[in-house]
Amino acid sequence: MAIKILSSIIGIYLLTIGVATADWTLDMENSSLSYGSIKKNTIGESNHFQNLDGQITDKGEITLLIDLGSVETWVDIRNARMKEFFFQTGEFPVARLQGQVDMDKFNELKVGGQLSADLALDFDLHGQEQTIEAELVILRLTADTVVVIPNDIIFLDVEKFDLLPGLKKLQELAKLSSISSTVPITFHLTFNRVF
Repeated sequence: MAIKILSSIIGIYLLTIGVATADWTLDMENSSLSYGSIKKNTIGESNHFQNLDGQITDKGEITLLIDLGSVETWVDIRNARMKEFFFQTGEFPVARLQGQVDMDKFNELKVGGQLSADLALDFDLHGQEQTIEAELVILRLTADTVVVIPNDIIFLDVEKFDLLPGLKKLQELAKLSSISSTVPITFHLTFNRVF
C-alpha cells in the first residue's frame, strides 16, 4: 500500500516538474544511491535508498527523485530515527536532484563510449535547495542503455540543508560523541530509452 501511495506521489511530482515525456527512464533494479556517515571520528558506515525514480528528457534535463522513506541503514531503529528526526519524511518525503546535459553530445555517444560532463546540479532536500558542482561520467552500454556515475565523490554539508538539528538529535539518541556533518554521496544510475 505504501509503495502504491509513493508511486502516485512521485508520478504527480514528475508531472508537476514537466518530465513525464522523458526519452529515458531510470532502471531502479540496476541503479543505486548511497551515502556514508562517520561516527566517533573513526567508524564509517554506508547506507542507501531503496526507491529512486528518474528521467532524462529529449532536451537533456536529468531528474532524480529520492524516496527518503526508503532509507536503509541495516538497523530498524536507526531507519525509524532517520525518517522521523533527520529527514522528517512526514513533511519532506522526496528529495530532488536536477541537472542539464548536452543532448547533442549525449546522442552522439557510441556504444562502449563515455562522456564526461561538468554539471551544476540543483539539489532540493528538506525544503532547502543548493547547487552542487559535479563531474558526471555517462557510459553507453547499448544503443538503449546508459549509466551515469560521478567522476569523484560528492560531499554534502548537512547544515546547508537545515539538517544539523536532526543530526544532533540522532547523536543524542544514540549516545554518540560525534557524527560527521559532511556526508559523501555516490551513485550508479542506469537509464533505458523509452519507446
